[in-house]
Amino acid sequence: MKKQLIPFFAALAVLSACDPDKETPPAPATTDVFILSEGQFQAGDGAVSAFDKTTKALTVDAFGAANDDAKLGDVVQSMGVQGSRGYVVVNASNKIEVVNLPDFKRVATITALEQPRYFTSTSATRGYVTEWRGPYTGYLPGVLSILNLTSNTVASRVPVGRNPEQLLALGGKIYVPNSLDNTISVIDEATGQLSSTITVADGPASLVADKDNNVWALCTGFVTYLSTPPYTATRVSNGTLIRFSPNSPATQLKFSFPATGSPGKLRISPGQDQLYYQFNGAEYQMSVTASTLPTTPFIRRNFSGFAIDPRDNTIFGAISPSYSTNGKFIRYQDKGATAVAIDSFEVKVGPNGFVFY
Repeated sequence: MKKQLIPFFAALAVLSACDPDKETPPAPATTDVFILSEGQFQAGDGAVSAFDKTTKALTVDAFGAANDDAKLGDVVQSMGVQGSRGYVVVNASNKIEVVNLPDFKRVATITALEQPRYFTSTSATRGYVTEWRGPYTGYLPGVLSILNLTSNTVASRVPVGRNPEQLLALGGKIYVPNSLDNTISVIDEATGQLSSTITVADGPASLVADKDNNVWALCTGFVTYLSTPPYTATRVSNGTLIRFSPNSPATQLKFSFPATGSPGKLRISPGQDQLYYQFNGAEYQMSVTASTLPTTPFIRRNFSGFAIDPRDNTIFGAISPSYSTNGKFIRYQDKGATAVAIDSFEVKVGPNGFVFY
């Protein structure tokens, strides 16, 4: 993600939630973890590292190692999995690299994309990717591209709002948060058409579904910056966490954040009963039945990516000291109200997310 161009957006991690009755993949058969690293913007050095939890072996560039030192490209944004294939979204290179798993051999490259962001799929033949449109100074309404995963091509496109982000597939619908607006576009999976638009708060950027199939949307709020030094920031709207039922999306439970920062990186536990998000340089945990936002951090670290391994509930946090030097990931053991660090490993520049396979 082009962070220097989008100061009011939190960087997002990689995993999209799915319909537990329809789209949950079978239990992974390996102990692999893939760690995404954006790389330096315009350097073309984005990478995915492969970590074996059993042996603790780390391959820092799994794609290069499997494909004669080939480069993934510029800004590895996210990755999704369908069956035995991985779909690596390379934002500034305008493509998705399709690889076999777990060996990371290249299968195909999906092109004809523009600023692709996040991928999910609902079957072995159909995938979805959000795409931005327009330049930083004048973003236009984005699109949801519907992908044919048999031919690895774009089958159709659906116009959505500005800067669509981390989408959610649930109950035959694709929910697309439009992070430069205050809306979520809802696409009907059967028809491939926009079925409705849900108004939420400013800056919806990530979505998850809980154990009761409620949708949770984390909205960052908006901040404006002066165009000349000292580039003073003015908060236009606060962050908001919103819950709604797909059957009555206009009825919303809202949790408002203080004006001291923008929340980001909404995640949910494997049991779909605990939410996780970042706020003011710390990670927070919140029950889906809570009536207020938590006040005490779960982990007091500023993560550039965060995820929980569904196989054993190990917590993974990514650390990016800068976007010109290597980062690392830290593994934690969940202790209930807090977490204890286990170990850490160095990876490429800008780690931003994890995929478990």
